[in-house]
Amino acid sequence: MKMSLLHGLFLVLFIVEFSELQGKHGFFSQALLKGEAIENMSQAKFVATIYAPAKFLYAFKDKLTDADREMGVTCTAFILSKTEIITNAHCVAGAPYAYVVAGTKVASDKNQKIKIKVEKENLAYHPHFDHLIGGAFDIAKVTLKTPLEFSDTVGSIKLVDKDYKLNNSSEVVTVYGYGVLNPPMILRRCDANYISDVERDNTFDLDQTLYFTTSEATNDGEILTSGDSGGPVVSKTNGKIVGIAVGINGTTGGRGMFLPIASFLDFIHDPKSVKPLPPSLTPNEAKFMADIAVPGKFLTVTKEAYADADEDDQIQFNAIILSETEILTCADHVHGAPYVYVIVNKLSSNATEIKVTEDQIEIHEKYAFPGLTFDIAKITLKEPLEFNDNVGSIDLVDKDYKLNDPSEIVSVYGDMILDGTVRTRRFDINYLNSDICKSNLGDRFDANHLMCYTFDESNGTPSTFGGPMVSKKNNKLVGMTIFRFPDNSVIFQPIAPLLDWIRKPKVRRNNRRRI
Repeated sequence: MKMSLLHGLFLVLFIVEFSELQGKHGFFSQALLKGEAIENMSQAKFVATIYAPAKFLYAFKDKLTDADREMGVTCTAFILSKTEIITNAHCVAGAPYAYVVAGTKVASDKNQKIKIKVEKENLAYHPHFDHLIGGAFDIAKVTLKTPLEFSDTVGSIKLVDKDYKLNNSSEVVTVYGYGVLNPPMILRRCDANYISDVERDNTFDLDQTLYFTTSEATNDGEILTSGDSGGPVVSKTNGKIVGIAVGINGTTGGRGMFLPIASFLDFIHDPKSVKPLPPSLTPNEAKFMADIAVPGKFLTVTKEAYADADEDDQIQFNAIILSETEILTCADHVHGAPYVYVIVNKLSSNATEIKVTEDQIEIHEKYAFPGLTFDIAKITLKEPLEFNDNVGSIDLVDKDYKLNDPSEIVSVYGDMILDGTVRTRRFDINYLNSDICKSNLGDRFDANHLMCYTFDESNGTPSTFGGPMVSKKNNKLVGMTIFRFPDNSVIFQPIAPLLDWIRKPKVRRNNRRRI
């Protein structure tokens, strides 16, 4: 499955309760976290809890009714030092303040001895965090101005080194969390097995997230529940933090999902050290970009996941404007759809939406779903676009153009969703040679019709595919994004080998392959 905005199966795990500031009791969902309750906080003195007002959180505020606006969101956290707390980004992103509570077995206990208010300037979440994409960079660091006093019930835990990797499927970890079995929120721990790369080879794995499960779990391996977000994942081998729980990924059968902490040590040690994302583009800078909006229930790649959705439940992809009447996108993005919407002038307040029916869509005759080679489709508009400062086209490279210089840099245009806002950015990326492509794709790699590049993860990556890849030498279209691997290598459809197909007149619809 192509990795774009198809993240509906991911479930973040905070617990929502009426604000403790209002003195009300919370409401809870059924828990799935098995294991033992912590009887003495000396057994888990490095675990804390954090809660923030729901009405400000990016991950939650749009879902609130007027009656719920004073609710709070409670998550698990862990203590690295007297002034450093780690939790999930979705637990604090957008909040003007949060409360850290330590040294308690019951998160909702109103007689907490250690309760510290933290203002917004001391709540740092990863700058690449995207609350609409499950698990992506979902980590935050909370810095306390008033240091904790360590005791028998409050202490710290160490992190694994940067080169640490979980690569043994027999390795056991312990997950801690304030997930709710039933009120109150009691701290528990649960031993779980790491799931190897082989076992999760075909799972939805966007940002090198890892998975775990336990034989004691219910519901096909689920071990986490509301309140467990931000919980520490501790190695049974070395007693150090190896991950942070971020939720349940439905595409892995409900397995627990966590971020490997070794990948985020730079951020943890200094949140400001993470490179800033490329700036958002202006409408003029992205005038040759368009979007394709497709009802998920019709699209072949998503129809199972959206089977019960209505036609307004749409998925959005990127596309490229070639002329006043020609739009280019991935075949996967239109395959199976009786109609789609083309959106131009997408970055301005005057965006235009054009409905396109099936007879206006042509898919390459050699494309076969799910495919990589020939993953290309052309849309022909019945009414030509009106070009202006914010709507225009991009030139194609020549037929003999080849990307074979490892030092060559190209620009990729694509959308990211940050803080609930779609932002189109330009990413400069490096060419990867054919050997690296083949190592990822094996026999599926076709050097004549595919090429590989890699993103610098610290600079972020687009979350939507179908966007243009432009040569920095000649400012012409050389490729289109079609697929991404967990190691941030990205597969592109080169334009030069497909020029004859792109430029030829539209053929009859009976050449289109269907599933």
